[in-house]
Amino acid sequence: MAADVVDALDGFRSYTEARDGLGDSPFKLACSLDAPASDAEIASAWPARELPSDVLEAWSISRESRLFEDVDYGQWGLVLLSPAAAARRTADERFQRADAYRADDVVIGEFLGDQEFLVLAPSETDRGYVLVALPLDDRRVWHAVGSDLADFLGRYLRAMGDKFWESDR
Repeated sequence: MAADVVDALDGFRSYTEARDGLGDSPFKLACSLDAPASDAEIASAWPARELPSDVLEAWSISRESRLFEDVDYGQWGLVLLSPAAAARRTADERFQRADAYRADDVVIGEFLGDQEFLVLAPSETDRGYVLVALPLDDRRVWHAVGSDLADFLGRYLRAMGDKFWESDR
């Protein structure tokens, strides 16, 4: 298990070259990590908002990360959003589904080919801090997928981009 987000994201660097046969994916997959986001970029996207430390740590390593992305069709993988994209997506989801999202939730990622989001939920004390938000389902049935972002990323890496939470049911 990765000790922190830096270690967890570093593990994906081994998969920057597109490969067939990773996990259960029928697609050719690769990972890419952008340059780090600046403090000014984060502050501009999230003015007057305190953010979870692990999302700040992720952005200090990579502005946007594409993890086990289907390089041919874009139908598989996870995009860890840039600060600006995460702010927009979080605001959009809170507006569209105010009953499902809490004030401190941060939509940090989008699953390609699906309508699911990766959400950091600091006030979620019942199930877990990292959730996979399902597009039409109530929050109570969202998948709890990690105790923190590093935990989730480590599990996602070991699963080679497979949705391990679906097999955990």
